[in-house]
Amino acid sequence: MLWRIGLLSAHPDFSDRPHLFFRVSLAAAMAEASRQARPHCEGGRRASGVCPGIAVEGPEEDPPMQTPTAVIKAGLLINGTGARPERNMALIIEGRKIADVRPTASLSNLGDMVTVYDFPQLTVMPGMIDTHDHLAHLGLDVKQRMNTPPSLAVLQTGRWATDTLMIGITSFRDAAGVDLGLKMAVEQGVIPGPRLFISLVIITQTGGHGDLMQPCGLSSDFPRLPGVPDGAADGVDACRRKVREVVRLGADCIKIATTGGVGSPRGGPMTRQFTLDELRAMVDEAHAAGKPVMVHAHGGDGLKMCLQVGVDSIEHAALAEPRDLERMAELGIWLVPTLSVTQRMKEWLERDPQSLPAYIAAKLPGVFDVQRRNFKKALECGVKIAMGTDAGALGHAQNTKELVYMVEAGMTPMQSILASTRMGAELLGMGDSLGTLEPGRLADLVMIDGDPLSDIAVVADPDRVKLVMKNGIVYKMPVPQGARVLEPKVRA
Repeated sequence: MLWRIGLLSAHPDFSDRPHLFFRVSLAAAMAEASRQARPHCEGGRRASGVCPGIAVEGPEEDPPMQTPTAVIKAGLLINGTGARPERNMALIIEGRKIADVRPTASLSNLGDMVTVYDFPQLTVMPGMIDTHDHLAHLGLDVKQRMNTPPSLAVLQTGRWATDTLMIGITSFRDAAGVDLGLKMAVEQGVIPGPRLFISLVIITQTGGHGDLMQPCGLSSDFPRLPGVPDGAADGVDACRRKVREVVRLGADCIKIATTGGVGSPRGGPMTRQFTLDELRAMVDEAHAAGKPVMVHAHGGDGLKMCLQVGVDSIEHAALAEPRDLERMAELGIWLVPTLSVTQRMKEWLERDPQSLPAYIAAKLPGVFDVQRRNFKKALECGVKIAMGTDAGALGHAQNTKELVYMVEAGMTPMQSILASTRMGAELLGMGDSLGTLEPGRLADLVMIDGDPLSDIAVVADPDRVKLVMKNGIVYKMPVPQGARVLEPKVRA
């Protein structure tokens, strides 16, 4: 049997450059992104367990009643609203949006230009959203970072962006490191990757969390691209100026550190950083520019002052007091718990006590268990929680394990899915277009082999993530065993 590759759709932002993104190999996807011919769809084709655009002859359809570009058929639908899952449902995709959701049995007259993805054995759910990670992080080895040429770092980051998309993360808030160029590369179809929301840098006081100046007098914040400024600022005026600088360079949000961290060589998770006046000035400046504020804060006075100035989200809150969490719920401040980073640190140290710097090994035991108790307390208090990992320094494209850790810490599987879909979209200010599978929403979705409500671990297994769609474009899809795949010719 011969399986033929055809174009599914053009990239929505570049109608004169069609893009076939499929994961036969990254090289094939990148090659197809540069094609210049106009897009087309194979009439009446049905894709069933195949790679995007690999088409199978199907029966002729009746005259069309509408003009969808794709239909997704699934055995189980989790729509991301919190509603009960539904069996044997179909999503009608028109361009980059979901046009309708209906029972599979009600489908008829789809037309000749529709690609049908028929997976009765799979679960479909919204594409997942990581609201806190570091896509450009090269790791904790200072020597390795210092010996990495900037061009290599950029290319590695692009690869990690693609790998992250392929596990089902379709939107991603980068919490420092990625510049505007990578975001533009994804938007323009230069590389496949999640939809990016960037903060560029952690704004920190001199010597604070995120200031990577070493005792030798050189910073290990390397390689740092020209589009990512230094984050240190001291004093009210300098703090305002730093926010304006970050906004000028294209930030979607402003990230500030008001405590030290487990990963800070100087200062601990309870060490207050910045003054209340400095923080108030930065939050005021960010909100004046229409930018939300995410704050790295574990506990103590550094977290408490966040509750006084109207920050939008607190990242970690590992050592927050119960009253702090209650106030977060009252004020509507989001929590991004990032259980992954401490979980992975713990696993690394258990395998090899020398695998991480001594200051991390010393601080982690006082944070790990308290963070998980606080996560459960935050749930009880009604704090709004969005999924975030913060674990890029310990390995990329493992973001979906956070759903498992959240369930282990007290969430139900449905709660962890909502935190990773609808709630993440709301935190990003995209609740009206992302996070749920409803008519009018962007067509960001994943199809998974298994029922995550019965076993949340299936979402964390990349081999079980069978299909990934973002903006109505299929980026990943399995190839059936024994299929012959003809890759498109690459123009010289």
